[in-house]
Amino acid sequence: QRQFERFLVKVSLMSDKYELISSQSTPKILEPENSLELKTLLNSAKSNSAISVTEVEISGEHLRLRTNSILRTYYLVSGSLEFEVDGETGIFLNPGDLLTLKQGCEYSLKGNAKYLVMNTPAFKDGDDTYLM
Repeated sequence: QRQFERFLVKVSLMSDKYELISSQSTPKILEPENSLELKTLLNSAKSNSAISVTEVEISGEHLRLRTNSILRTYYLVSGSLEFEVDGETGIFLNPGDLLTLKQGCEYSLKGNAKYLVMNTPAFKDGDDTYLM
């Protein structure tokens, strides 16, 4: 009985130390102008502004933009993506590849893919400037 009580205390302490976020319980947001659907898995409020993580499915072309995030990271889960970064074309990602973009990068992307995009610090409104 005593060992069981200790176990319960440890479990309750652990639940204060982590959070499991399920993609299945996160609502989809549609962005037809960028040919994508996204799910915000981790936002500024949940990470104390440290990082944001978004799951994205794209089928087409994303509008050209400039990031004002200090560091934006793309991780390709499946499919294929092609980036153009600051005028450099032909940057291809395969599943498992990671691409980092620094503050001020101008870029676009296209493909049929599922990927994660992470921003540090966490994404906030105004971090992206769309370019024409």
